[in-house]
Amino acid sequence: MPRPDVPYASPVVPSAGPPEAAALKFLYLIALLGGLTAVAVIYLVMFDDLSESVLVDITPFWFFPIVFGLYGFTSQRLIGYLAQGRARTLAEAARVFIDVAGHWAALVMFPFLVLKWRSSLLVSLTAALFWAVLLWLFFAAVFPAL
Repeated sequence: MPRPDVPYASPVVPSAGPPEAAALKFLYLIALLGGLTAVAVIYLVMFDDLSESVLVDITPFWFFPIVFGLYGFTSQRLIGYLAQGRARTLAEAARVFIDVAGHWAALVMFPFLVLKWRSSLLVSLTAALFWAVLLWLFFAAVFPAL
């Protein structure tokens, strides 16, 4: 039996679950790089050849992959906090991140504050859908008035 006064001999606490597959990390990286590449091509190469309405129409094709990739990496990090025992829930892990990054981070961490899933894929898809709806509302309600 390990002695409690020896820190390196303390019992190992099992993680909350298996670490997420490297394939998901690769998927998030590909989505992020694909979205950033599309932004570079659209706005640095093709910008003068595209009308404003076409630029608006193709925004989801770069916006969704970027948001999906970023939220995928972020959700893996937060789920890692759960596995390490630094937080008990995804919302608690998001609050830890907000405490470190500042209160402005609550805006982008909003989906993590309400979702309870421990799957980065589900969380990142839902978060990307959330931002896609906000983008659609912006283009439908605010952009025409500009």
